[in-house]
Amino acid sequence: MKNIYYPCLVLFISLTITSCVSSLYPISENESDHIFREELVGHWSGKDMGTQVILSKAGTTKYQVTVIDKKTSEDAGKKVSFYDTSYFSGFLIQLNNRYYFDGTPDTDHPQFRSLGEETRTALLPIHFIFSIQIIGNNRLSVAGMDIDAMKKYIEKNSSRVNHEKLNKDHILLTADAAALQKNILSSETASFVFNEPDTLNRKK
Repeated sequence: MKNIYYPCLVLFISLTITSCVSSLYPISENESDHIFREELVGHWSGKDMGTQVILSKAGTTKYQVTVIDKKTSEDAGKKVSFYDTSYFSGFLIQLNNRYYFDGTPDTDHPQFRSLGEETRTALLPIHFIFSIQIIGNNRLSVAGMDIDAMKKYIEKNSSRVNHEKLNKDHILLTADAAALQKNILSSETASFVFNEPDTLNRKK
């Protein structure tokens, strides 16, 4: 599968992760399923402060997500720190008493347009899925999908999970929204295909 835009970015936790699970389709194609929780809006950071996340309202039930990740590189033998910023759009649904967030690269953002029209038309935005628990107004518990757990699940249930192995570090789920909800986001499956959650604290 070519010309797929898949930066393995864990929106809320770390942009340096080298393996991921993503989806070709959103977790819901029905906008009436989208819900908006005001508690998500704000400026968030993890314990190490290396990654910061800004969530803002974008329309009635959608969010704009800005991820600012502190990175280091070497220049003339010296380590140089810099900030890498990425932009996403997303929505929230509630399923089986759990909240799931679907985030995809924000192709309408001005920074994205700088890639050029021909490049943009060759890219296929894909979806990153997170389990979210809202803990009051100032804390979030966030978990992305665990690639090792997903590999084990696929081995046992290959006929139920449409997917492509883009490489050893990236699985692309190709099931539609209904199949994702039934086979991946069900209470039984979700309990082990997501990573241990990380806690984000509100900065503003």
